[in-house]
Amino acid sequence: MKSSYYFQTQKLFLFFILLISFQACLSHTPLPLPFGKPRGIYHTVKKNQNLWRICQVYNVSLQEIAELNNIRQVSQIKAGDKIFIPGAEKVLWVPASKNSTKAKSPVKKKNRGKIVKHTNMFYWPVKGKVIKKFGVYNGVKHDGINIKAPPGASVKASYSGKVVFSSHLQGYGNTIIIQHIKKYATVYANNRVNLAKKGQWIKRGQKIAKVGTSAGNSKTPYLHFQIRKKNRARNPLFYLPKRS
Repeated sequence: MKSSYYFQTQKLFLFFILLISFQACLSHTPLPLPFGKPRGIYHTVKKNQNLWRICQVYNVSLQEIAELNNIRQVSQIKAGDKIFIPGAEKVLWVPASKNSTKAKSPVKKKNRGKIVKHTNMFYWPVKGKVIKKFGVYNGVKHDGINIKAPPGASVKASYSGKVVFSSHLQGYGNTIIIQHIKKYATVYANNRVNLAKKGQWIKRGQKIAKVGTSAGNSKTPYLHFQIRKKNRARNPLFYLPKRS
């Protein structure tokens, strides 16, 4: 009886060790998340509503809203615009900014500030036109940008780092993921062929793949490119330098 109990205890202990190890592996492998419907609602901007006030009422990050909706300047929004608010369950009333400057609000001050753009860290991985931006489309979140380019065009590393994944990934086609400093990672998908191998150290600007259509969702060759921080997708257009 004692030996049976000991055996069961050891099996349970081993199971938890394996589970913890598996989760640790996942946390250090920044694989793109499966496509899915994000939880949230669309807020239609009314007259005299500003972006900061909208974020304050919904208690969401100004930066997150800006990146998700491709809003590069706070003054960019206007009446009639529809802004996706992640996590919100219903549309809330937002007071007009000109009448509410002294209104009391329980919302934290973390939403104050300006939209930040880190345009000096990453390089464009391929030359071409952005044919699909970061954001929510038809109820599905698009975690990167699609850059149209000729088939077989060179895909180059946006920043130096180590290749942590180089294989075919369901929904993404031939995919390369490079881990960088400061918990950043970049994803290069829909490649015709991957040239960089897992475990390889890559320098910024080094050729790592060729543009293709391996994801199978379009006949148009393009690179699907993501920038992730702590495995959370960020809008690449807020990190890449402006093109002249």
